[in-house]
Amino acid sequence: MGLRLISMKRVLSWLMVTCAAAAIGLASLPHPDAQPAPAVALAAQATRTPANTRTPTNTRTPTNTRTPTNTRTPTNTRTPTNTRTPTRTPTVTRTPTNTRTPTNTRTPTITRTPTNTRTPTQTLIPTLPAMRGFALGDSVMLGAARELQRVMPGLTVDAKVSRHMGAAIEILRQRRKAGTPDQFVIVHIGDNGYIKPAQFDELLQLVKDVPRVIVFNLKEPRRWEEANNLIIADTVRRYPNAVLIDWRAASSIHPEYFGADGIHIGTKGARAYTLLVVEQLQPLLAADAPRKKAGCDCDE
Repeated sequence: MGLRLISMKRVLSWLMVTCAAAAIGLASLPHPDAQPAPAVALAAQATRTPANTRTPTNTRTPTNTRTPTNTRTPTNTRTPTNTRTPTRTPTVTRTPTNTRTPTNTRTPTITRTPTNTRTPTQTLIPTLPAMRGFALGDSVMLGAARELQRVMPGLTVDAKVSRHMGAAIEILRQRRKAGTPDQFVIVHIGDNGYIKPAQFDELLQLVKDVPRVIVFNLKEPRRWEEANNLIIADTVRRYPNAVLIDWRAASSIHPEYFGADGIHIGTKGARAYTLLVVEQLQPLLAADAPRKKAGCDCDE
């Protein structure tokens, strides 16, 4: 009984499958009234389905996904290269080089006190024995006139601002004509312009009979200083009774002697100026001392 039931089920299943296949076959047959489709249309319909289905072709996701290629993070990460802080820190810190404090501390060099301290010129110069003398000069000598006359009684000072060589020669000529005897003459001329060798020679000719002629050269920061000093030195050398005081050398390292212009002298300069004259008068004073003891009046 059981076997029959199983056989009947199999038969029924086969019949159902056969019927379904027949039905499908009948459905696929062309209708008698239907026009056959052109071959070209059928071919187009057959061939266009794969052409339009471009989904696999356009799906370029794997190709365009360049994320691994563009991810240049490891290449552009130059942090270790640009981070130069550890390398240049010792070079930029130049603090030890610029600290020049020990070099600029020139206090021992600038302190020129031992050089400038000319104690004899800053102390009061004692008054000399009276002797007849004459001082002829310009405005530089005028600054020392009072100190010269205090130290040297009997000295006549004729000094004037802006005096030139021609005027100085005329003053000496008039004094020589008057027959006024002088034991010494002081000359300081040439600060106000160029002088000529013949002019200075004429001036010294007028006092060639005076026992002592003291001539100052010039400390004059103008263009004629050097030329005039050469003429003065050369002319003085030819007269045995004349002596040159190098005022330029004696005063150049002493700015405190002068006013703001560096030419005209103040109180300290006047003392230094007078002391230089006193030093040059020592031979004359020594020669005159025996006559003073003998009661000779040398002023007459």
